[in-house]
Amino acid sequence: MNALELKEAQDAVRVVPVSPMEATARRFALSNRERRVVIALVDFVIGALACYIAFVVLRHPHLPQLSFYDPLVIGVFWVVSLLAVDGYASEIPGNRSNSAFAVVKAAPIAALLTVLVFFLHPYVLTRSVIAVALLLGAALLILFRITAARLLLHESLATRVILVADARPSDDLMGALSAARYEYRVVDTLIGAPAGELVPQLRELLAKTGAEELVVTNNELRLVPGLVEECLTHDVRLVSGSELVERYTGRVPVESIDVHWYLSLPDRDVWRRPYAVARRVADLLLAALFGLPFLVLLPVLALIIALDSRGPVFFTQRRIGEGGRDFGLLKLRTMTADAEAGGARYAEEGDQRVTRVGRFLRASRLDEFPQLLNIMRGEMSFIGPRPERPEFESDLEAKIPHFRSRLLVKPGLTGWAQIKGGYASTMAEITRKLEYDLFYIKNRSLQLDLQILVSTFGTVVGWRGR
Repeated sequence: MNALELKEAQDAVRVVPVSPMEATARRFALSNRERRVVIALVDFVIGALACYIAFVVLRHPHLPQLSFYDPLVIGVFWVVSLLAVDGYASEIPGNRSNSAFAVVKAAPIAALLTVLVFFLHPYVLTRSVIAVALLLGAALLILFRITAARLLLHESLATRVILVADARPSDDLMGALSAARYEYRVVDTLIGAPAGELVPQLRELLAKTGAEELVVTNNELRLVPGLVEECLTHDVRLVSGSELVERYTGRVPVESIDVHWYLSLPDRDVWRRPYAVARRVADLLLAALFGLPFLVLLPVLALIIALDSRGPVFFTQRRIGEGGRDFGLLKLRTMTADAEAGGARYAEEGDQRVTRVGRFLRASRLDEFPQLLNIMRGEMSFIGPRPERPEFESDLEAKIPHFRSRLLVKPGLTGWAQIKGGYASTMAEITRKLEYDLFYIKNRSLQLDLQILVSTFGTVVGWRGR
């Protein structure tokens, strides 16, 4: 790296230096995960307190007393509901509007959960008590999140970071560091240092800044002799820049993937089998739950499809599933019968091949409902990467690195890429959706699955399909 490139790389990073007194002072830093735990605990207390206040104010003297556990259950419901709508995302509490809106989105879920308590204790948590508890809880949660919760963003609680790079940091990493400005305070950089000089220079910077973490832009830098030992000696955590990008963007840039990324996949985790069983049970229950109403609608949908354009009501497409196994994906027809007379191609914005009824079916996602049968068969899951067509799969594997990694899990009716990236027709859009799919494959969990289901429901209700 020449002097001009080094200067440009250093200028690209926003550095907030520390004074000598700051560097030697004992301090208390909070990670983003710890901030989220603190906020969740306060949310729990506020939800429980709102329930208790509502009961005290509205209680009829002849009704039974409130048990100790009832308010705690309401507090738990609020936390679960906020988890479902990503109410503890990385930007919270940094973004006031998102933080407050998360409470609004969580309120209907909390209300549905609270109905269960009403049936368990109908003469304790009455309808009026529940309604007031939810309204008061929502108001107090919003107030907390836009005021007191922001105390967690104080600069003194941020983790001091030194950025180590062998070239100009990527735009993705710069964006992640900007988004993480409340969690990470970049106090210095070490860019373009020769391997033999990196550790001695780093030692000086650690003494000067009192940094607690070292962010490296690629995994090769971790292998510099003596770097890991230096971090251990100074009690400094070594973090990959790609981890930061994943956490703050919800996707995995394909250029950052190497053998280290694959080794970090959760396939050997102790919870792998229980999670797989829970997912399969949930798939079968949800398929039955949504399948019955769909069967009632099916005669009407079949009639309007047939009246709108010639062709079959259903059609089957070959798709590639888990492990590269192909299967027949079922859909309601939304295009004209000769839509692919000239060969297979992707659907586009405003695609003229889509029929009038097809636009309605796509907007409401009703065209996807026959795939419930694919889920019952075990060919698909409710959540996962969308299955690709064989006509496109081999071409995409040749053009996009790691595209075949999508086949590590079952394809899904909906997924992280669907709620984040929508439809894709260009190579750049397909690559971006792959990055979201890779994030899901690495971070899949019941919490993330629940969040995706809630977001998908919002997409269907909001008619944002295409």
